Amino acid sequence: MHALRMDTNDFATELREEIIAKRIRLPTLPDVAIRVKTAVEAECSARELAALVAQDIALSGRLVQLATSPLYRGTTEVESIRAAVTRLGTKMVRGFVIGLAMRQLFNTSSDVLAKSFREIWHDSIQVAAISRILADTSPGIDPEEAMLGGLLYNIGALPILARLDEEHAEHVDAATVHQLVEELAPEIGTRIFNIWQLPESLIAVPEGCHVLDRDSGPRIDYVDIVLASRLQYLFSEGLIDVTQEMTSLPALEKLGIHFESVVLDHHNSAVWATQIRDTLDS
Repeated sequence: MHALRMDTNDFATELREEIIAKRIRLPTLPDVAIRVKTAVEAECSARELAALVAQDIALSGRLVQLATSPLYRGTTEVESIRAAVTRLGTKMVRGFVIGLAMRQLFNTSSDVLAKSFREIWHDSIQVAAISRILADTSPGIDPEEAMLGGLLYNIGALPILARLDEEHAEHVDAATVHQLVEELAPEIGTRIFNIWQLPESLIAVPEGCHVLDRDSGPRIDYVDIVLASRLQYLFSEGLIDVTQEMTSLPALEKLGIHFESVVLDHHNSAVWATQIRDTLDS
């Protein structure tokens, strides 16, 4: 057991050195996600985006599924990809495609690593759903952008899981995985956000949402939203205790969140989480 711990420490040291030297292998977006992201950022029309999405039959089906879900169902039927894109909005389509890419980036035969990924994915969905709800009442915040930030906030965990799968799949334990992800994922996540050229407003999310006393000034930003969403989720799951210091954190004060009272529509959040999971996992 002692030797295994030393091997794990060596692995962590090596990974840190690779992060500093920018040698760590990071995941890339699939071609379809890159094309969708580029088109949306160029402010393409729904017709143009629908034509692009239609090239991928599986993706098209999932978008229609989302557009006909309880969250988006309208008074008329969605009978085409263009109608689905129009109903969802281009930013939602972009976020969905990038989220789907994250969901498909990791695969392993290790029970420990597979369980760790499922937990990370579950947490990400919950934080994304809460971020979407908080953004609805936050001036200057785009709910779709906030949901994307919540969904990807812990994406830095994926290269860690991938390396563990390559080198320690037979011996790694859940506690070690958790420790490595907690320590290294935020910085790796920032690298991925930059490489994927995500919106500048989201770049600080992976690291910033772990800095509890972060104060960006009087205006709410996306880091505030994701940070508060993480805390709301952890608190609701009984994974953290509320301290006196936590009640006066800048992000929570700006959002008017007080843990002593109910401030979140948990039902609506649960509906969003279920729909995100059903759409991306189907």
